Amino acid sequence: MVGKFIAQTLVKTCAADERRLELTFSDAKDRRLTMSLPASLAADLAPVLLSMMQDAADSRGGQLTKKPKKFSVGHARYERLILLKFDDDPPYALAVDDARMLSREMLDESEDVSSLKEPALQ
Repeated sequence: MVGKFIAQTLVKTCAADERRLELTFSDAKDRRLTMSLPASLAADLAPVLLSMMQDAADSRGGQLTKKPKKFSVGHARYERLILLKFDDDPPYALAVDDARMLSREMLDESEDVSSLKEPALQ
């Protein structure tokens, strides 16, 4: 294919098998392009796309705050990393020192916010 394909819609997704994900896009003239990705690449692509969309929302002047319903904390099996997971999103991996810093900053913020007066509903 020569040039850039300007996708307008995602027409179809399917798992070709357990190891591949297929995405079919359509442009304004209903021309279609199917991409077949290995599952590992699709998993790596998800946080990149999310980050790009968050950056785009930031540049437009705002985004909603995400309030997770659940979270969990754990550690990596074969690395010295602390894992922080919200809802069903992929976990964040933090170095031990970064996790300690985050915990201190969260405690400080929690203490500050807990001392604030309850906001008035309008």
